Amino acid sequence: MQKNACDFPEWINEFAVADERFAHAYETVPGHRRALLKTAIARLFEWYGPSRTTARRLAEEWRGGFASVQDTVPADYAVVVFDASLVSPARLLAAVVPALSCGVENVLAVRLGTGEWSAPVLAGLELAGQELVAEMDADRLKGLFEELDASGAKGAVLGLELPQGVFRALRFPTRRIAFTCLRCDRSVPVWMDPEEPFDLEALAFSHPDLDFAVHGAEAALPAGFSRGGKDFQGFLDSIREVACAPASRVGEALDRARLVLGPGQEGCWVWPQLRPGHFHYHSTAWIIGA
Repeated sequence: MQKNACDFPEWINEFAVADERFAHAYETVPGHRRALLKTAIARLFEWYGPSRTTARRLAEEWRGGFASVQDTVPADYAVVVFDASLVSPARLLAAVVPALSCGVENVLAVRLGTGEWSAPVLAGLELAGQELVAEMDADRLKGLFEELDASGAKGAVLGLELPQGVFRALRFPTRRIAFTCLRCDRSVPVWMDPEEPFDLEALAFSHPDLDFAVHGAEAALPAGFSRGGKDFQGFLDSIREVACAPASRVGEALDRARLVLGPGQEGCWVWPQLRPGHFHYHSTAWIIGA
């Protein structure tokens, strides 16, 4: 598969977030919270890569009497789109870092609209090495997608927790762009075990827009957290999609949740449905003979 030379158009720089805003955000976030961001980034890079190849071709012969050839190359570009309602650095990093680690050379993070940024969000992008971050309205962004599509480049677009109507308006029929929208249920139960406690303040920093209910042992609750029950079965029954549980309880929690975070992972996130293959383009040939 031929890989296209691709760069984002220069006019994007008119909408780029200024370096001064990154510097201010970095200084605003305390050192122990920046450490949480660095941990999340390091674990995402280890989980998804980093990619050691720029292209791959796999030729196989099958017992059925035919052969196959599969080509895999990273997408020419990736764009992660979110709006001002996303203030979780962990969930944004879990969309941006996979693209970087999977070998995509051109990655753009775009926030729809303008206004104040969450300092942890900007600091996280800075620490991850995400160099191009912009603010655009939906019409301008769709125009960018159409321009990239017309160039022949192949890309991946991730909408991050966008309203369905907003993301639908950005899409258009094309075989060169893979559009995907990631969402999660915002209700997250936490099982607090005094032997394996969670750092609730770290959870509040990393996911300020999630609704945490703390079950099990008593603990001082950060602002916005609620108190759940003391019964473990009640905790299990409250799981919708995501849960926080200690290692000793992870098996039971995984029977109910798509994502379970344990103590020490408070600053982290991973989108279970986001696989490395999302940032690759694949082509396959079936043939008879050599």
